Amino acid sequence: MFAEMLFFAAAGIFFGVVFGLVPGLHPNTIILFTPVIVSVISNPLYAVAFLVSMGISNVIIDFIPSIILGAPDAEKELAVLPGHSFLLQGRGYGAVKLCVTGAVLSMILCVALLPLIVLAVPLLYALIKEYVWLILVFAVSFIILSGDKMLLSLACFVFSGLIGVFVFRLPINPVMVLFPVLSGLFGVSMIFFSSGQKIPGQRMSDIEISSRARNRSAVAGTLGGIVSGFLPGLGSSQVASFMSVDKSKESFLVSMGAISLSNLFLSLISLWLIEKSRSGVAVAISYVSPVGFKEFLLIVSVSLLSLGVSCILALFIAGKFSLLVGKIDYRVMSMAVAVLIVFMSFVFTGFYGLFVLFVCTSLGIFANAAGVRRGLLMGVLIVPTILYFIY
Repeated sequence: MFAEMLFFAAAGIFFGVVFGLVPGLHPNTIILFTPVIVSVISNPLYAVAFLVSMGISNVIIDFIPSIILGAPDAEKELAVLPGHSFLLQGRGYGAVKLCVTGAVLSMILCVALLPLIVLAVPLLYALIKEYVWLILVFAVSFIILSGDKMLLSLACFVFSGLIGVFVFRLPINPVMVLFPVLSGLFGVSMIFFSSGQKIPGQRMSDIEISSRARNRSAVAGTLGGIVSGFLPGLGSSQVASFMSVDKSKESFLVSMGAISLSNLFLSLISLWLIEKSRSGVAVAISYVSPVGFKEFLLIVSVSLLSLGVSCILALFIAGKFSLLVGKIDYRVMSMAVAVLIVFMSFVFTGFYGLFVLFVCTSLGIFANAAGVRRGLLMGVLIVPTILYFIY
């Protein structure tokens, strides 16, 4: 049984790597294939090991296209910005390593605090579940009022929110609809501005950050990831902008890695703690097996195994990508990524998706040109979430 468990965990890591590297593929889409998984993997525990390892490995690997290619995942759209800045300085590999470091430190902290998390999460959930929309309103108000261009910021937030209300009414699979939305707001729009830039040769060196700042960012990010698990619509990137302790790009990326990992880990163990599914992977697990204490222990152990293997793979792949991106014409590569995003938007969401991609790209370009904090464009998710809780 142990050998079989390792096999399915390894298979999950493989698919997590594939989903992480290809723009448009995300483990949340595994929900569509859950009946196939159940029919192929007869033992529910093996299926749980497969799904957990796939989710964890994807969190780690997905920083590579987010930073080096500028093709963001639904949770890492703002990691594109500081990550791309480091890429232009020849330090894309170091940016990925900061994210990986944050994820590793977050997992260590989560495991160390697991008894406290087990006790606190059900209490915290019961305390705030009726006030989620108020917390979201406060968070957005803080972001808008703390910026320099309040009217433009408010306009971008409101318009992105209207897009969010509109797109979820289109005849598009809800699992896939976020791909053209987020790719337009944060991917293609960034490519529009950066395609003329020349990417320098990349250095396989670390980005310096003090141990104190690194550890504080990881702790803050871990706590932020736990909190964001209770705030649908407020993604990892937005929480990272709050939780970065010194507001530097280095601290942001460490916090981003910590938040992404702790958010997913919380969503997995929440299946046992509060019997709620907080991610696509968690939903798939709830379909294949009830989660009791035995499954809880399996989730924790497989998460640790998958994280260790995935970190090694991520640094290896990031190194290869970094060397490659410095040797090719970045304009050509950027256009190729943009064409791939357009193609996959059509494959996944049809002509409706292409229209959504065009509208969201236009808004992303406007926000960039106006100097608006692009995190406000996440109104596309936050506004529908607020309306859901109110009505």
